[in-house]
Order: sequence, then C-alpha cells, then structure tokens
Amino acid sequence: MSIQKRRQRDAIVWCPCHGVQNPVEAVRDTLAELVEFIREPSRDELSDIAYGIGRVLGAVVQRPYIRVPGDGLHVAKIEKRMREYGCIRSTRHLKDGRCPNLPTN
Repeated sequence: MSIQKRRQRDAIVWCPCHGVQNPVEAVRDTLAELVEFIREPSRDELSDIAYGIGRVLGAVVQRPYIRVPGDGLHVAKIEKRMREYGCIRSTRHLKDGRCPNLPTN
C-alpha cells in the first residue's frame, strides 16, 4: 500500500460500529459471513470472512481490527461507506439513514 493510500485510510474517522468487539460477538459475526459465503460464494464474501477474522483477532487484543490477507475488498467497501454516509455497515442496517450506533439528538 502506498504512503498516500495509507494516510487516506488512517485519516478516516470510523463510526462507533467499528469499535472493539468482544471475542464471542466477533466469532458469531464471522460465522454469519461464512454462512453467506456458503449460500452465495464470491470474492466479496470471502473478503468479508477475512475481515471478520481480523475483527476476531482484534477482539482478542482489544483493538477494533487487525489487517489480514484477503480483506482488501471489504476494507475498500467500508471505507467507501464511511465517505458516503458515515457508517461502515450497509444501508439496510442504518436507522433513518444514519449509523445505528450514533447518539440521537
């Protein structure tokens, strides 16, 4: 990854959905991605699993995420979502078009 791309990635302010998970929750989410891959195999779903593994590893060491091989598609997808609407999750998980973990005013 180039220095410029790394700086752009590091400059992103992540939404609360990207916080540290507990390991059980991280494993559960990764298993759900595995089921999606079994139902509909694709490179995108495989990247989602890789990202999930990074979330499990992060949970173990109390970090939101640790980069792992194969997670590039998913990381690019959530970076795009952050730029577009301020949440790492897909639009179907938003509440009134906003991140479900942002405080309401």
